[in-house]
Amino acid sequence: MTTIIRTAEPKDLGEMMSFLGQAQVSTKGLAEQIDHFIVLEDLEGTMLGTLGIQRIEQDGLLRSLVISPKAEQTTILDMFQQILKLAKEKELRRLYLATNKIVSIEFFTLLGFRKTEKHELPSYILEADHVVDSLALEETVIMEFVI
Repeated sequence: MTTIIRTAEPKDLGEMMSFLGQAQVSTKGLAEQIDHFIVLEDLEGTMLGTLGIQRIEQDGLLRSLVISPKAEQTTILDMFQQILKLAKEKELRRLYLATNKIVSIEFFTLLGFRKTEKHELPSYILEADHVVDSLALEETVIMEFVI
């Protein structure tokens, strides 16, 4: 299946809200930072995936990774390459993510992320709602990527 990965635009907001809502993923802040998100779609324009950055100061927090079962799993790597490119274009210094999935930790390590301790996080990242919620879960790992 041929797919396209592109930066999200304001016209994508409604479809993204629906797509993320179906996956029960938070859409908080999406409208304000739509230009910090990418979408994966097929040639007909059907949304197959999203990945975004919640910008906080000069850093970012990876958010809203949702992939349709219809998408090929190999596109996940392509999406991460695109989000790193977008982070550079937005002149971000670091990207952070929170996960409690062992498979994800291995994948992100291969992409160049490293585990970081809670006390090493800038306060503005540590206080972000997503990080607070994630740290409430067992075995959550915070990872950092220096751009």
